[in-house]
Amino acid sequence: MSSAPSSQAKQPLSSPTADVSPRSQLVAVLIPAYAEATTVAEVVAVALEAAIGEVLVVDDGSPDGTAAVAEAAGASVVRLTTNRGKGGALEAGARRLRAEVVVLLDADLVGLTPAHVHALAGPVVDGDADMTRGVFSGGRLRTTLAQRIAPQLNGQRALRRLDLLAVPELGDSRYGVEVAITRHAIASGWRFLDVPLLGVSQVMKEEKRGLWAGLMVRAKMYLEILRTLLSGHRG
Repeated sequence: MSSAPSSQAKQPLSSPTADVSPRSQLVAVLIPAYAEATTVAEVVAVALEAAIGEVLVVDDGSPDGTAAVAEAAGASVVRLTTNRGKGGALEAGARRLRAEVVVLLDADLVGLTPAHVHALAGPVVDGDADMTRGVFSGGRLRTTLAQRIAPQLNGQRALRRLDLLAVPELGDSRYGVEVAITRHAIASGWRFLDVPLLGVSQVMKEEKRGLWAGLMVRAKMYLEILRTLLSGHRG
């Protein structure tokens, strides 16, 4: 049984600098994706342009061409044969990678730039934070408001890979994974920093899948988040 990460300040992984590109062996970008064939290539392209390390897409049993599109865009790809949910995809990706720090990005982002990727990675690499958490700002009103109401649900983060793997029930958390990470961060005394992601937003589920199908996916997401929240009050 692994112990929780120390709440004490951790040392920088290298000498502080504004540019994380020379530290590519330390950092990787991890993108969980399910049925994101229309958007994943753009996110992969930005992550590759940031040039901070390997870009890995975990295809979570998608019924479309997500894996092939991500691979064609230049990403490394892990294909899961069954859908494990976002938490399961992140666990699979973190176990596949060897970098010390992982930058987590959703596969349906709009307006992402290499500077955003660097802004997430830098404080963790430099030892100024144990986790960064992106907060949308100045993009689409609906997604920006959602971030202000519940920043703990944002999927854009950077943290140490082993800290991610130490999150209890990570692989079973599905859409509740951000809640699980945040709860573990607080319990473990992590220092975390909110990073404004100016101009970044997401394609809404109702836009990707149609109104009713999108609403069903959204309802499922909220149920899985609620299940994760409630699990923290048991025992």
